[in-house]
Amino acid sequence: MRIYLLLFIFAISFATNATPFFGAPYTIIASTILIKCGVNTLNFIEVVIFTALGAATSKSVMYILGVGTRRGLKDNKNIKFFSKFIKTKYFYIILFIFSIIPFLPLDDLVYLLGGVEKAPLIRMLEISYGAKIIKSLIEIPIEVFGILQISEAIGLKPVETGIISTIVLVILAIIMFKLNWEDLYNRVENYIKARYHLKER
Repeated sequence: MRIYLLLFIFAISFATNATPFFGAPYTIIASTILIKCGVNTLNFIEVVIFTALGAATSKSVMYILGVGTRRGLKDNKNIKFFSKFIKTKYFYIILFIFSIIPFLPLDDLVYLLGGVEKAPLIRMLEISYGAKIIKSLIEIPIEVFGILQISEAIGLKPVETGIISTIVLVILAIIMFKLNWEDLYNRVENYIKARYHLKER
Protein backbone atom coordinates (compact mmCIF):
# COMPACT_ATOMS: atom_id res chain seq x y z
CA MET A 1 0.00 0.00 0.00
CA ARG A 2 1.28 3.51 -0.83
CA ILE A 3 2.93 5.37 2.04
CA TYR A 4 0.66 8.42 1.74
CA LEU A 5 -2.38 6.18 2.29
CA LEU A 6 -0.79 4.62 5.35
CA LEU A 7 0.05 8.07 6.72
CA PHE A 8 -3.54 9.12 6.03
CA ILE A 9 -4.80 6.07 7.94
CA PHE A 10 -2.47 6.96 10.83
CA ALA A 11 -3.67 10.58 10.79
CA ILE A 12 -7.36 9.58 10.74
CA SER A 13 -6.81 7.06 13.55
CA PHE A 14 -4.97 9.66 15.60
CA ALA A 15 -7.38 12.54 14.96
CA THR A 16 -10.58 10.60 15.63
CA ASN A 17 -9.23 9.00 18.79
CA ALA A 18 -7.72 12.24 20.08
CA THR A 19 -11.16 13.88 20.23
CA PRO A 20 -12.34 13.21 23.79
CA PHE A 21 -15.23 10.70 23.83
CA PHE A 22 -16.32 11.56 20.29
CA GLY A 23 -14.07 9.45 18.08
CA ALA A 24 -15.34 8.43 14.66
CA PRO A 25 -15.13 4.74 13.66
CA TYR A 26 -11.58 4.97 12.29
CA THR A 27 -11.34 1.24 11.55
CA ILE A 28 -14.33 1.54 9.20
CA ILE A 29 -12.51 4.27 7.28
CA ALA A 30 -9.35 2.14 7.23
CA SER A 31 -11.36 -0.90 6.11
CA THR A 32 -12.86 1.10 3.24
CA ILE A 33 -9.38 2.15 2.07
CA LEU A 34 -8.22 -1.46 2.36
CA ILE A 35 -11.07 -2.62 0.15
CA LYS A 36 -10.25 -0.01 -2.49
CA CYS A 37 -6.54 -0.88 -2.46
CA GLY A 38 -7.16 -4.61 -2.47
CA VAL A 39 -7.53 -7.00 0.43
CA ASN A 40 -4.31 -9.02 0.70
CA THR A 41 -2.01 -10.09 3.55
CA LEU A 42 0.53 -7.26 3.21
CA ASN A 43 -2.08 -4.50 2.92
CA PHE A 44 -4.01 -5.95 5.84
CA ILE A 45 -0.94 -6.06 8.13
CA GLU A 46 0.03 -2.50 7.19
CA VAL A 47 -3.46 -1.18 7.91
CA VAL A 48 -3.57 -2.98 11.26
CA ILE A 49 -0.19 -1.53 12.34
CA PHE A 50 -0.95 2.06 11.29
CA THR A 51 -4.46 2.15 12.77
CA ALA A 52 -3.10 0.75 16.04
CA LEU A 53 -0.22 3.24 16.16
CA GLY A 54 -2.48 6.20 15.44
CA ALA A 55 -5.20 5.16 17.87
CA ALA A 56 -2.82 4.36 20.73
CA THR A 57 -0.58 7.41 20.34
CA SER A 58 -3.57 9.76 20.27
CA LYS A 59 -4.55 8.73 23.79
CA SER A 60 -1.70 10.87 25.08
CA VAL A 61 -3.99 13.84 24.29
CA MET A 62 -6.51 12.59 26.86
CA TYR A 63 -3.66 12.10 29.33
CA ILE A 64 -2.50 15.70 28.83
CA LEU A 65 -6.10 16.85 29.22
CA GLY A 66 -6.23 15.01 32.53
CA VAL A 67 -3.04 16.72 33.68
CA GLY A 68 -4.38 20.13 32.65
CA THR A 69 -7.76 19.69 34.37
CA ARG A 70 -6.37 17.90 37.42
CA ARG A 71 -7.74 20.32 40.00
CA GLY A 72 -11.22 20.46 38.51
CA LEU A 73 -11.60 16.69 38.18
CA LYS A 74 -10.28 15.66 41.58
CA ASP A 75 -13.81 15.71 43.03
CA ASN A 76 -15.44 13.80 40.15
CA LYS A 77 -17.10 10.59 41.45
CA ASN A 78 -15.79 8.40 38.64
CA ILE A 79 -12.26 9.80 39.00
CA LYS A 80 -12.33 9.16 42.76
CA PHE A 81 -13.56 5.61 42.19
CA PHE A 82 -11.01 4.62 39.53
CA SER A 83 -8.14 6.34 41.36
CA LYS A 84 -8.29 3.48 43.90
CA PHE A 85 -6.81 1.18 41.24
CA ILE A 86 -4.16 3.58 39.89
CA LYS A 87 -1.20 1.98 41.69
CA THR A 88 -2.27 -1.61 41.18
CA LYS A 89 -1.96 -4.08 38.32
CA TYR A 90 -5.72 -3.82 37.87
CA PHE A 91 -5.32 -0.32 36.46
CA TYR A 92 -3.30 -1.69 33.54
CA ILE A 93 -5.59 -4.68 33.13
CA ILE A 94 -8.56 -2.29 32.91
CA LEU A 95 -6.65 -0.14 30.40
CA PHE A 96 -5.89 -3.19 28.23
CA ILE A 97 -9.50 -4.42 28.27
CA PHE A 98 -10.99 -0.96 27.71
CA SER A 99 -8.59 -0.38 24.79
CA ILE A 100 -9.89 -3.49 23.02
CA ILE A 101 -13.62 -3.03 23.61
CA PRO A 102 -15.13 -1.87 20.29
CA PHE A 103 -17.34 1.19 19.70
CA LEU A 104 -17.01 2.62 23.23
CA PRO A 105 -14.00 4.88 23.95
CA LEU A 106 -13.71 3.67 27.55
CA ASP A 107 -9.92 3.95 27.45
CA ASP A 108 -10.41 7.74 27.24
CA LEU A 109 -11.61 7.57 30.84
CA VAL A 110 -8.52 5.61 31.88
CA TYR A 111 -6.13 8.07 30.20
CA LEU A 112 -8.00 11.01 31.69
CA LEU A 113 -7.61 9.39 35.10
CA GLY A 114 -3.97 8.60 34.34
CA GLY A 115 -3.34 12.28 33.64
CA VAL A 116 -5.14 13.39 36.80
CA GLU A 117 -3.17 10.93 38.94
CA LYS A 118 0.07 11.29 36.91
CA ALA A 119 0.40 7.61 36.05
CA PRO A 120 3.42 6.60 33.87
CA LEU A 121 2.38 7.58 30.33
CA ILE A 122 4.97 5.44 28.49
CA ARG A 123 3.79 2.31 30.30
CA MET A 124 0.18 3.12 29.45
CA LEU A 125 1.03 3.67 25.76
CA GLU A 126 2.90 0.37 25.56
CA ILE A 127 -0.19 -1.46 26.80
CA SER A 128 -2.42 0.49 24.43
CA TYR A 129 -0.25 -0.35 21.40
CA GLY A 130 -0.65 -4.06 22.04
CA ALA A 131 -4.35 -3.76 22.73
CA LYS A 132 -5.05 -1.63 19.64
CA ILE A 133 -3.24 -4.12 17.40
CA ILE A 134 -5.47 -6.90 18.74
CA LYS A 135 -8.50 -4.63 18.30
CA SER A 136 -7.62 -3.87 14.67
CA LEU A 137 -6.90 -7.54 13.96
CA ILE A 138 -10.41 -8.39 15.12
CA GLU A 139 -12.40 -5.39 13.87
CA ILE A 140 -11.00 -4.76 10.39
CA PRO A 141 -11.75 -8.23 8.91
CA ILE A 142 -15.27 -8.08 10.35
CA GLU A 143 -15.82 -4.57 9.01
CA VAL A 144 -14.43 -5.40 5.57
CA PHE A 145 -16.84 -8.31 5.35
CA GLY A 146 -19.70 -6.18 6.70
CA ILE A 147 -19.08 -3.28 4.32
CA LEU A 148 -19.00 -5.61 1.34
CA GLN A 149 -22.17 -7.39 2.43
CA ILE A 150 -24.11 -4.21 3.19
CA SER A 151 -23.02 -2.54 -0.04
CA GLU A 152 -24.10 -5.56 -2.03
CA ALA A 153 -27.39 -6.03 -0.16
CA ILE A 154 -28.80 -2.50 0.14
CA GLY A 155 -26.35 -0.23 -1.63
CA LEU A 156 -25.31 1.63 1.53
CA LYS A 157 -22.11 3.58 0.94
CA PRO A 158 -19.20 3.24 3.41
CA VAL A 159 -19.39 6.98 4.11
CA GLU A 160 -23.04 6.65 5.17
CA THR A 161 -22.10 3.72 7.41
CA GLY A 162 -19.41 5.89 9.01
CA ILE A 163 -21.84 8.74 9.68
CA ILE A 164 -24.42 6.45 11.29
CA SER A 165 -21.76 4.72 13.38
CA THR A 166 -20.33 8.04 14.54
CA ILE A 167 -23.72 9.29 15.77
CA VAL A 168 -24.32 6.05 17.68
CA LEU A 169 -20.83 6.13 19.21
CA VAL A 170 -21.20 9.71 20.38
CA ILE A 171 -24.51 8.94 22.12
CA LEU A 172 -23.14 5.80 23.77
CA ALA A 173 -19.94 7.58 24.87
CA ILE A 174 -21.92 10.35 26.57
CA ILE A 175 -24.10 7.79 28.35
CA MET A 176 -21.06 5.82 29.53
CA PHE A 177 -19.37 8.96 30.88
CA LYS A 178 -22.53 9.99 32.75
CA LEU A 179 -22.91 6.62 34.47
CA ASN A 180 -22.13 6.33 38.17
CA TRP A 181 -19.42 3.66 37.92
CA GLU A 182 -18.99 3.29 41.68
CA ASP A 183 -22.68 2.54 42.12
CA LEU A 184 -22.60 -0.02 39.29
CA TYR A 185 -19.49 -1.64 40.75
CA ASN A 186 -21.09 -1.91 44.20
CA ARG A 187 -24.27 -3.42 42.75
CA VAL A 188 -22.33 -6.07 40.83
CA GLU A 189 -20.16 -6.82 43.86
CA ASN A 190 -23.20 -7.18 46.13
CA TYR A 191 -24.94 -9.38 43.55
CA ILE A 192 -21.93 -11.71 43.32
CA LYS A 193 -21.59 -11.89 47.09
CA ALA A 194 -25.29 -12.67 47.49
CA ARG A 195 -25.14 -15.50 44.92
CA TYR A 196 -21.97 -16.89 46.46
CA HIS A 197 -23.52 -17.02 49.95
CA LEU A 198 -26.66 -18.66 48.58
CA LYS A 199 -24.62 -21.41 46.97
CA GLU A 200 -22.69 -22.00 50.20
CA ARG A 201 -25.97 -22.55 52.07
